[in-house]
Amino acid sequence: MDEAFQIEFRVDHVHVQFGPSYTADPEWQNELWDLLRKFCDGHDTHRILAEGVLPAPDRPAVSVIEAAKKTAVIPNLWLAFHFDDYVPTEKTELYEVVAASHGVRVKFFTNREQALSWLRANSPK
Repeated sequence: MDEAFQIEFRVDHVHVQFGPSYTADPEWQNELWDLLRKFCDGHDTHRILAEGVLPAPDRPAVSVIEAAKKTAVIPNLWLAFHFDDYVPTEKTELYEVVAASHGVRVKFFTNREQALSWLRANSPK
């Protein structure tokens, strides 16, 4: 699955690079969030920057809700998504709202530097 996504620690945040073969199916989401939790715990951070290909932009709302709920496996998480071709949709807004209802701050960006600035300015670590 390493071509589907790659995870690494970068100075003050965990970086996720989604590849074209990543799909938002529950098995991969479980693996991804388990690894992200371990990386965040191991590096004492609550900041994640995720970039690459927007996973399954046409998935049903129920799938978006379940995916957003998974973010809560990392308490006090700040999650910035950067996608060059990102256009806000009802589903990305739904993802943000559901994650927020579980104590996770999520925001989508079209500019990488703005995403990193938001993470660094708002998340304590």
